[in-house]
Amino acid sequence: MIRIVSFVDSFKHYDEPIKEFQKRLWKTIDFVKLKPSKRTSIQEILLEETIELKRYLEKTKWYKVLLYIDSKTMHTIEFSKFVLDVQMKYTDIIFIIGWSYWVDFEKIKDLIDFKMSFSPMTFPHAQAIMMLYEQLYRVSCIKSGVKYHH
Repeated sequence: MIRIVSFVDSFKHYDEPIKEFQKRLWKTIDFVKLKPSKRTSIQEILLEETIELKRYLEKTKWYKVLLYIDSKTMHTIEFSKFVLDVQMKYTDIIFIIGWSYWVDFEKIKDLIDFKMSFSPMTFPHAQAIMMLYEQLYRVSCIKSGVKYHH
């Protein structure tokens, strides 16, 4: 099983593509929306959301992948191999996607198994969610031997 976790209220402009990939992947990916902080100070938001994420991660034995800037990047085939290898060893994977003010990595680093990045560029978290779904769909196609490109 694969789970995606993020602090998000809505997907806004990415709602339709995300729903399309959720439909294609059906019940193989679970999405967990953590409630974003309502605080006004960036420091308070960062602290509150990091604590909530830490509590969530402490409850699971799943393999945890944090999407984090300045981390390992992979091309699609390499990512597919990574996901399939992790699933063979751990079965379940959680991908954690950042939010507006990111995360205090020092407070959760002992709970993270791997850090990866899509790019050195910054993306809106809803776009990162959509991109992760799309890449996981490609992994599914590669695993099944289904052609993704036409």
